[in-house]
Amino acid sequence: MVPFRSIIKEVWKNAFFAVKFFCVIHVARNYLITNVMFKFCRLLVLACFLQIDSTPSIFLAERISPRFGKVARGDILHLRSPQNPKKEIGKRLVGLEGDTITYVSDSENGDKHETVVVPKGHVLVEGDNK
Repeated sequence: MVPFRSIIKEVWKNAFFAVKFFCVIHVARNYLITNVMFKFCRLLVLACFLQIDSTPSIFLAERISPRFGKVARGDILHLRSPQNPKKEIGKRLVGLEGDTITYVSDSENGDKHETVVVPKGHVLVEGDNK
């Protein structure tokens, strides 16, 4: 009977440690820091050969700044795609609420510019490949 009791005590201790470990991992991943994998399609010129490099890059993303509204222009944001919510995308923050942004709306005609005001509660993001 004594060995059985010591085995149960050891199993309980290990199970409790595992539960605490996974709770810490859950809190850290959802509220503090997480890993993000982006696929950047960039064109490499190597010894007169053109090659498209689409290998994924892994980054660490902190989750504290957005919760306190501490984002700034130029930051790279990790977002869900509005067209496909299962897909995650990375975009650069261009404008905060109330900013007036002027951009070239037609890349064929460099003279045509449009100006928008970012509405309250929104931000303006764009990809790096214009």
